Amino acid sequence: MKKTTIWWCVALIWCLGIAIATRQPFLTGDATEELVRNPFFDSAIVNYFGRKFVHVAAFGLLALFFWLALEGKKYRYVLAWGLATAYGAVDEWHQSFIPERSGLFSDVLIDSAGAVLVLGAVYWWQRRKRVVE
Repeated sequence: MKKTTIWWCVALIWCLGIAIATRQPFLTGDATEELVRNPFFDSAIVNYFGRKFVHVAAFGLLALFFWLALEGKKYRYVLAWGLATAYGAVDEWHQSFIPERSGLFSDVLIDSAGAVLVLGAVYWWQRRKRVVE
């Protein structure tokens, strides 16, 4: 099996994992806030930033998987970012149909930012590696 085919499979499995996580009632904002409740700090703030970090990480990884799957393609970085961002939009749209969830455009922007951060790190690493060689 070609390496790019494997990465396409990994990306699709990751998309499926995101879709499944979206449907879990124990992963809603209220449910996760209960997990971090503590008398020493504001759990709402910790929950908010924790949840947004999960968006950045999940869609950053998705962008990386797309980037790996697109090896040899022109505009590889842009395509990987676009696919991750598009899936972020689809995921938020999907959430708008789930009770106790809401689809937020701001989350799509955060997903997109996660993709840019990871792809930027990959670009930096690739350039650094070329300079060292």
